[in-house]
Amino acid sequence: MITDAAKLGPFEITVTERGTLDSMKNAVLSSKVEGATTIISIVPEGTTVNAGDLVCELDSSTLTDKETAQEILVVRARAMLEQANEGLAIQKTQNDSDTAASQLKYDLAKLDLEKFLNGDLVQQVEDLQAAVKLADETLSRTQESCKYIREMTQKGYKNQNDLESEELVLQRNELDKKSAETKLRAFKDFTQKRTLKELEANSVEFAREIERTDRKGKAALAQKDAEVESCRLTLEVEAKKLERLKDQIAACKIRASQDGQVVYANVKDGRSSDQIVIMEGASVRERQAIINLPDLDNMKVNARIHESRISQVQANQKVTVKVDAYPGEVFNGIVDSVASVPSSTGGFARDFKEYEASVKIVDDAEKVNKLRPGLTASVEILVERRPDVLQVPVQAVVTVGNRQFIFIAKDRHVKTQEIKVGKSNERMLEIPTKIDGKDYDPKVKEGDEVVMNPRSHFKKEIDVLESEVAKEQAKLRAKAADAAPTQGPPLVPKTDQPTASGQGGPMAAGGNPGAPAGGPPGGGNRPDPATRFKDLDKNSDGKLSKDEVADDRMAARFDSMDADADGLVTLEEMKAASARFRAGGGGAGGPRPPAN
Repeated sequence: MITDAAKLGPFEITVTERGTLDSMKNAVLSSKVEGATTIISIVPEGTTVNAGDLVCELDSSTLTDKETAQEILVVRARAMLEQANEGLAIQKTQNDSDTAASQLKYDLAKLDLEKFLNGDLVQQVEDLQAAVKLADETLSRTQESCKYIREMTQKGYKNQNDLESEELVLQRNELDKKSAETKLRAFKDFTQKRTLKELEANSVEFAREIERTDRKGKAALAQKDAEVESCRLTLEVEAKKLERLKDQIAACKIRASQDGQVVYANVKDGRSSDQIVIMEGASVRERQAIINLPDLDNMKVNARIHESRISQVQANQKVTVKVDAYPGEVFNGIVDSVASVPSSTGGFARDFKEYEASVKIVDDAEKVNKLRPGLTASVEILVERRPDVLQVPVQAVVTVGNRQFIFIAKDRHVKTQEIKVGKSNERMLEIPTKIDGKDYDPKVKEGDEVVMNPRSHFKKEIDVLESEVAKEQAKLRAKAADAAPTQGPPLVPKTDQPTASGQGGPMAAGGNPGAPAGGPPGGGNRPDPATRFKDLDKNSDGKLSKDEVADDRMAARFDSMDADADGLVTLEEMKAASARFRAGGGGAGGPRPPAN
């Protein structure tokens, strides 16, 4: 029977997780070429490069051919734009000429109207009136002459022929007078009105022609403007295409964005199980990562913290880092950042929530430069350190229901003692001496010898304890059922015993009297440690090896559960790890707490 002493001393609470090394400043060089292309040349992996160095060249032959064809289209578009600009200038000149011609016609029409009213009309009326007056005077003289000849003929001084000749002249003069009067009347009644209306209509029509010419000019000018704008936009589009092709050709030469060491981005395709291999001749698609340039002077560990312990992890906490590739060497770090939302998971672990935490390694550059991205490491985050804490080994504590017991050996006698436990780390459990700020007798003192793995030595006694605790819990549930109202959810019975953190509270949901208030993380429907241990113990030797838990979540915490570091986990060690979770401690190891 192995014993160990309860002791009073420094107590550290840590959170231990596994993670992967990465650079704090990791530049990713990706393909910016549209579609797919081929790697022509690439510097060897592991090469140290400086910012601006050419590290990879992609095939640009197809893009070069497209560039030549696009340059032709740009030249054509530029010529079309120049032609459209010339057409616009010609149209502006034509509009000016047409407007001037229309204005001239209108001005001439107004002059013709004014000339007719103030010149031609007066002159023609006066000429016609003069002709009438002249015909009237000629007729008067002829009438007197005819009268005289008629008198002379009667006296015998003139013959009849003279009289007839004079009468003929008189008739002609009468006709001339009527003709003159008719012309004057026709001019006033018809010719004057027609000419005036015609000249006025010409003036109005030429004014309208000015408006029509102006509108036609504006329409033609708008069309030319549209042609110019269309050609300008076409040139702009074609020029942008050419510029984009030039950028694509330039993007075929990938240069280092920072100093670093070349690491090929060989990863598995998320859409298939194929491995994406970066090498000369390999095909790469747009936005596909080709090279990672980690800054090896600044390294970090990316770890995932379970939701049950994330509240204990904060920025700037000290961290001890151990890298699998350098066994026995310890690196120092601090918590750099903690994610505020859980990482996405899928499949069987969709209800398993973990938070990303970044741990910055703060050792000197010479030591940090030994590390490489992708190496596996474990981080031990120091959550709390207290100087004087009464504590016992986790293997010495037996959890029965929601109560904890130890076996104290003294003077060849062993006494069963119920205790209250506080926080825990990988090896030790705190025995609180104060609860709710008041002094509390822990029933165990510094130096008391406690039995390790008591289930191996006191199976009968523990079976009796389990039976008694089960009966007590049954009575509490029956009492709660009797006191419960007719409707509504059943009352949850309470225990007057403090929880694992030293405070009283209700039993865990799901009929789990052994869990602290609020139940274990993830619910209370998990099998108890004994059942799970039996399922994992494939060779039934009563111990679990790393190979037996390789496919289980426990694999990541195997070392923290292996308290005696013998490479095997016993049922007692597994139950002790479960007890640490029930106690609310931040210790690293162990499976999720069982339901009973």
